[in-house]
Amino acid sequence: MNRRSFLKWLHWLSAALILYFFLVEPEDDVQGALAKADALSTHAGMGVLLALVTALWLGMYVRKGLAGRPGPKLPDWGKRFHELSHKVLQIGVPVMVASGAFAGLAAPFAIRAFDWFQITPGIGGKGLHNFAEEVHEIVFNGLLIVIVAHIIFHVGRHFLLKDNALRIMAPRVLHKYL
Repeated sequence: MNRRSFLKWLHWLSAALILYFFLVEPEDDVQGALAKADALSTHAGMGVLLALVTALWLGMYVRKGLAGRPGPKLPDWGKRFHELSHKVLQIGVPVMVASGAFAGLAAPFAIRAFDWFQITPGIGGKGLHNFAEEVHEIVFNGLLIVIVAHIIFHVGRHFLLKDNALRIMAPRVLHKYL
């Protein structure tokens, strides 16, 4: 598997994980302390998976830069937006993961990922933990705005400019659907 193929799979894996975090929040709709602990355990485990994907992707970005070019059909504003949005995502996702890790470390209780292994010591304070959770939510919501703009931009490119933007980003097995 070459670098571009690996990046495509990382791209869609991170998209799926972020969609999971958007659809499933650990404590909002769950009743009972045990159910909340299970939900938080799953959230933390998925966060660890996203952290691994993010670390791989960030390492590749730092080492070789962005994999894609804006494309010749894009107007000047589109080329600037392309580069800016990708850089914001390359930095925003690790910041979101780090803010979640900080929220977990600040928790006054131990957190186990997938109820399998402990990832936080549980020595934080309730006030600091609540603040860190709020920061994490704000960063996540800001990142969602950038992600939606990113999606709209690339879908627009694909259908309006007809430059196959979605085929370029999708793994080869999905090309027949685009």
